[in-house]
Amino acid sequence: MNWVPNPTSGINIYTLTYRPTNATPGTRYPAIVFVPGGVGTNATFSAADMQAQADQGFIAVSFDPDGRGLSTGGGIFTFEDFGGTIQQDGLHQVLKYVSMRTDVYAENIFVQSRSFGVTMSAGAIARYPHTPQVKAFVQWEGPADRTDTANMTGHDVTDNAWWYSHEPVNFIDKYQGDFILIQSQFDHAQPDHLHTIKLNNRAVNLASGGSGRSRLARVNGPTGAGSNPVNQIYVGTMLASTLPETTVLEPFMRGIMQEMVARPVRPRIGDINGNGSVDGGDLTMILSAWGTNSVDADLNDDHQVNGADLASLLSAWTSGGGSTGPWNNNIDVYVFAPGASPVRVHTFPRAGVSTVASFASGELIAAFQWFPETPVESFDRIAFSRSLDNGLTWTAPSTIVLTGLAVDDRSPFDPTLAILDDGRIRLYFTMNKLTPGAIARIGSAISTDGIHFALEPGDRLAVSGQMVIDCAVGRLNGLWQLTSPIQAADGTAYRATSTDGLNFVRQADLAGPQTNRWLGSMIQIPKGLRFYGTSNSGIWSARSTNGATWVIDSATYPVAGADPGVVALPNGSILMTVTGPAGGG
Repeated sequence: MNWVPNPTSGINIYTLTYRPTNATPGTRYPAIVFVPGGVGTNATFSAADMQAQADQGFIAVSFDPDGRGLSTGGGIFTFEDFGGTIQQDGLHQVLKYVSMRTDVYAENIFVQSRSFGVTMSAGAIARYPHTPQVKAFVQWEGPADRTDTANMTGHDVTDNAWWYSHEPVNFIDKYQGDFILIQSQFDHAQPDHLHTIKLNNRAVNLASGGSGRSRLARVNGPTGAGSNPVNQIYVGTMLASTLPETTVLEPFMRGIMQEMVARPVRPRIGDINGNGSVDGGDLTMILSAWGTNSVDADLNDDHQVNGADLASLLSAWTSGGGSTGPWNNNIDVYVFAPGASPVRVHTFPRAGVSTVASFASGELIAAFQWFPETPVESFDRIAFSRSLDNGLTWTAPSTIVLTGLAVDDRSPFDPTLAILDDGRIRLYFTMNKLTPGAIARIGSAISTDGIHFALEPGDRLAVSGQMVIDCAVGRLNGLWQLTSPIQAADGTAYRATSTDGLNFVRQADLAGPQTNRWLGSMIQIPKGLRFYGTSNSGIWSARSTNGATWVIDSATYPVAGADPGVVALPNGSILMTVTGPAGGG
């Protein structure tokens, strides 16, 4: 028995822990946290069944959610939250406690829920994806939304604000681990299988036709009666393959857990881009999301990307050479001549997230986030540099002078350059407020000299409830095209168009392979646009004749880095700037 404090409710949560009968001292075991259904307590799971699970080599933990059983602070807190944020925060605290146990293998932590427990579980693992990472979530016959639970909760179905935190479908698409749904032929509470179908389809990743981020989603087991393929999209209200009613649930669930523990562990905390290493690519993503509430980059789950997340990333650094920071990151400048290998011609030290453009005269201008040791006032500011010899040599960086910011505006970041027909320079960038929970959006400023910029009123692109960062901008047949990578779905991007470069109208989102992030830049080419983006295997590119549909080029650009800025040179070469680890690519 243990008591786990939940600051949200102000009470201690009653937990029971079961260890293998023949546990070996000093050995770490995978762990399962069991979440009760309905408004139940740890008593949902019998001591015999919990010990049987533990004896298969697990630490098995059950608990009384906030306001239930013994988790009332001696009768002080008896509010029933119906799986909302209070109880989600409580489950998060239990998971943190489990991850810090000396007998638990923290990379193998699982959540198993019954029925209505899916509400609490999905909310907790989506809102707190890193502390700890949950490797797999297994749920039995859980509801999907208010159509399944309104009668039980008794809550007004028109209260959308309340229901947002009480519907699993609002969270399960954000979970990136393995998701297993258990469904029998005759559901214990619902007249059909629509709730399971909704949750499954919501969790299946985009590459497989769903709308989620799970690396694996499946209904029931991999083989035998009731089995189904992974990442399958279902239609209708009934599943063709379900568990027979004769299935004994507990032994079946133990078999599923053995399968899940044998699955590969998830990418380590700090490996934001999932390439198996905590390195400069992850550092770039932290920098790009700085000051926002990006779920991916918020490594300590405090809903703000800041120095604490940078410290977490540095402590997990695996690229060699010891810990570093964005102030040690470099921008490498490459020239790709037709038919030749890339040549690195310049490096901007202590810089990242670059953009480059060309004037009609042939002069090049680059902008980037700069972290010089001195002067201090230039640290983490947008700077620019110019070149008169096709990128071989560059002027010393200088920070821009920006007027028009409000007192509560954060200094802009993630610059993107656009040269207008009259020679003026428009700088697009990510904007955000200094207040916690503020949502990032795309803004812009205009300049005649590349030094002094005036903020342009309004947003270029903002999406309600979603942060919009790292934009790329191009122009095709008089129509401005703007893209921004969707943070919750790799391989997708927001897209908007404008006739004047200021008033953008959102269009249908772009989609592509999950391995290709729309983090980069676009340039005009004969008969269209070419986009250059970020992937784990090099810089990828794609062509479009309308900005809406893109054809991915077969070859990638073999340089170590991310977030490319690209400009075409008069001799047919291209110049590319990328953010890479200190020391360059």
